[in-house]
Amino acid sequence: MMDRLKNYFMTYFEQSFVLLVLISIVLIFYFLPNKLAMLNFFYIPILGAAYYINHRGAMLGSIFCVFTVILFAWLYPSNFFVEQTPMNLGLHIVIWGGFLILTGVIVGTLRQNLLNEISQGVTLKTELKVSKKNLEKVSRDLQEHTEHMEDKIKERTHHLEKSKEAVEEMKERVEDALYSTMDPAVVKLLIEKRLRTEKRNISVLFSDLKSFTTFSEASQPEIVVTQLNRLFAEMETILLEYKAHIDKYMGDGIMAEFGAPTHYDRHALMAVMAAMKMQNWVRSSDFPLKMRIGIATGEAIVGLIGQKRQSYTALGDVVNLASRIEQRCTEGLVTIDETTYEAVNRYVAAKPLIAQQADTSDPGLSKQIEECAIRLNTNENDPELLTEMGLLLMACDHIEDAHAYISRALHIAPDNKRIKIAFAESSMKMEKSQALKIKGKRRLIRLYEVTGMLDPLEDLETLPPHIPETYRRIVDSLVEFPSYAIDSVEAIDGSVGHARVVGLLSYALADMLDLPDKEKKDILLGGYFCDVGKTIVPQHILNRRESLSEKEFEEMTKHSRESARILKKIGYDNEALFDIVAAHHERYNGSGYPSGLSGENIPLGARIVAVADSYDALTSWRPYRSSWNYQAAYSEVRKMTELGAYDPRIVDCLGQLLRL
Repeated sequence: MMDRLKNYFMTYFEQSFVLLVLISIVLIFYFLPNKLAMLNFFYIPILGAAYYINHRGAMLGSIFCVFTVILFAWLYPSNFFVEQTPMNLGLHIVIWGGFLILTGVIVGTLRQNLLNEISQGVTLKTELKVSKKNLEKVSRDLQEHTEHMEDKIKERTHHLEKSKEAVEEMKERVEDALYSTMDPAVVKLLIEKRLRTEKRNISVLFSDLKSFTTFSEASQPEIVVTQLNRLFAEMETILLEYKAHIDKYMGDGIMAEFGAPTHYDRHALMAVMAAMKMQNWVRSSDFPLKMRIGIATGEAIVGLIGQKRQSYTALGDVVNLASRIEQRCTEGLVTIDETTYEAVNRYVAAKPLIAQQADTSDPGLSKQIEECAIRLNTNENDPELLTEMGLLLMACDHIEDAHAYISRALHIAPDNKRIKIAFAESSMKMEKSQALKIKGKRRLIRLYEVTGMLDPLEDLETLPPHIPETYRRIVDSLVEFPSYAIDSVEAIDGSVGHARVVGLLSYALADMLDLPDKEKKDILLGGYFCDVGKTIVPQHILNRRESLSEKEFEEMTKHSRESARILKKIGYDNEALFDIVAAHHERYNGSGYPSGLSGENIPLGARIVAVADSYDALTSWRPYRSSWNYQAAYSEVRKMTELGAYDPRIVDCLGQLLRL
C-alpha cells in the first residue's frame, strides 16, 4: 500500500505538491492559533519541490506560498497577531524547533538519497566502461567474422549464380528440344503432369506426295530435302493454326490428330478445313508434286508411347482407316470417311466416292448414249427417255449419273412400274458402289471426296436471295474476304460462314442508312473481324449448351477487345475499325460489354454489326441449338429491340432489307 502511494506521489508530484500546500493553508489559517510559527512549515514542500522537481518548480511554489500568505494576512490580519505569553513563546519555540529538526532530517535524507544515486551512477559508469570494452571486443570479432562471412557469401553466391545459369541454360535447351520434337500442347501438359493415356474420339489425318519416290530418285538429295522442308514448313503452320497435333513425319507423309491432346468438339471440321487449306497451298504454289489427304474420325487410344524415347501418338482402328483412305485418295483431293462427312456436311460440299470408274469403251453403248442424249435435248422431261438414259449409263457403270436420271424420271412418273424397278436396281448399285472395300476391314466403308466449302450466302433460310444478289459483287470488289484470319476461329465453334454473312449484312445495312463509302467499308471489315478474338475463349465455353456461369461469361466478354488487339497485331491501322470491333457487344440500353456504353455513345458501326451479328447467330445452326428461318429471327431481334438491346432505327432497316 505504501509503495503504491509512494509511486503515485512520485509520478504526480506537482499535483501532490499543490494539494499539500492547499491543505496546509486550510489547516494553518483556519484551525491553528499560532499562524506565524506555522509559516516555517512551508520550507518542507519547497525543499521537496527543489529536490524532486527542479529549481524552477521550487521557485514557483515559493512564490505561490508567499502570495497565499499575503492574501490571508490582508484578508484576516487579526489572525496573525498573537498575545506574547510565556506559553505562546514556548509553543512558538517548540514549533520552530520541530520544523528545524524536521528540515534537518528531510535535508539529510535527501542528501543520503543523492549520495546513493551518485554512488550508483559511479558504479554504473564503471560497469558501462567494462561493458563498452567487452562490446568493442565483440564488435571487432563480429566485424572480422562478418568480413570473412561476406567473402564466403560472395563466393557462395557467385557459385550459386553460376549453377543457376547452368540450370536455366539446361532448362532452355531441354524445353527447346521438347518443343522442337513435340507438340507445345503436349509439352505443356507433360510439364504440368496432366497428360493422360485414354480413349478419345478424334479425327486422324494422313497425307503424302504422289510419285515422291520417282521424284526423289531423279533429283539431287539437297533438292529433295529443300522441297520437303519447304512443304512441311507450310503444312506445320496450317495444321497448328487448326489446333492439330502433328504426330510424326513419315518420309514425305504426315500423320496428325485433331481433338488430342486438347479436346475440341469440332475436331472433324477442323481437320477437313485444314486439309483443304493444305491442298490449296500445294495447288497455288509451284510445288513440283501433288498431295493426297485422307481423314477418318472415330475412337482411338491416345497417350505417350515408348520408354526412353517417348512420343505422343494415337492407336487404333481409326488410325489404320485414315491411312488406307489416304492411299485410295485421288491426288490433289481430300477424301474422308462417312463419320467425318456426317460431322461436317453442314459446312462442306462432298460427293460419294464411286468404287469403279465408268467403262464406255463399248462403241455400241457410246452410240446409244449419244442418240438418247440428242432426243433428251428436245424432250428433257420424257420419263421414258430419262429411264433409258439411266439404264444405258448403268450398263457402263456410270452408277451415280444413272441413278440421277432414273430418280428424275420417277419424280415425273411415280406410278410407272418399269421406272420403279429401274430405280430400285440403280439404288442397290448406288448403295454398293458408294461402299468401298477397304483392305483389312470386315465391312464396306463409304468414302467422300471433298469438293469445297458450302457458301453461307446461298442458304435461303439465312438470307433472302435478293440480298446476296445485290451486295455480293460489291462487297467482293471492296475487300477480299480475310479467310486466313477467320476460318480457324470459326472452325473451333462450328460458326463457319458467320463472318461472311455478318460482314455482308452489315454493309447492306450501312448502305440503307446512306453512310459514306469509307464508313461502309469500315463496317464491312468490322463485321468480318468482330469475332476473331474468340481464340482466347476456351472452346468448352464457345460450345457450351447450357447457360454460362458468371466466371465463364467474364471469359467470353474478353473477346471483343482481343479482336481489336489482333487486328493491330496483323497490321491494321484504323481506329474506327477497332472501335467497331471492340464495341459490337454493347447494348443500346447500356447492358452490354465490355464498357457498358449506351445509346448514341456506341459507335454507329458497332450498333450495325451488333444487329447483323445477332440476326446471323439466330439463323445459323449451332451445336447447342437448331437454326431459325429469317422471318423468325427478325421477329426475335425485334423483341430484343423493344427490350432495349438494339438501335430501333437499324432494326427497322433490317426489316426493310429482308422485305418483312
